[in-house]
Amino acid sequence: MPRRRPGRVRADAHFRLRTHPTEVIRISNLPGLSPHGRAVLAYLEHTRLWPGAAADALRIWERFVRSPYHRIHDYRYDEGCGVWECCPSLIEVQQILTTVEHKLPRRDARRFRRRVRRLDELW
Repeated sequence: MPRRRPGRVRADAHFRLRTHPTEVIRISNLPGLSPHGRAVLAYLEHTRLWPGAAADALRIWERFVRSPYHRIHDYRYDEGCGVWECCPSLIEVQQILTTVEHKLPRRDARRFRRRVRRLDELW
C-alpha cells in the first residue's frame, strides 16, 4: 500500500477533526503558520482548549494592549463577570498564548512569539 506524503497528511488534518459530515469544528487560522503548525494548533484546540481559543486569546490581548485604558488594569480584580466574551481574565488569556507558544513547531512558535512580543511592547 503506498504511503501518503507527509505534507498531504498535515494538510488534511483539520478534516479529521469533523464530528459529523456537515458539522465542521472552528479552528484558529493564525496568519503565518505552516500547514503542520495549523494541524498542531487544531489538535491542541480540539484536545486541551476549545475551538478558536488561540485566535480569541490573541484578539483579546491585542484589543487590550491597544486600549488607552490598559494601564489602569489591576490584576487583583481580573475575574470580571466570568463570561469569556464579556470580561475575559487576562491571566487566562496569557496562559493560553503561552500554551500555544510551547506547543507549536519551532518555526511557527518563533513567528507567533514575534507577533506576541510586538503586542507586549505596547504594554
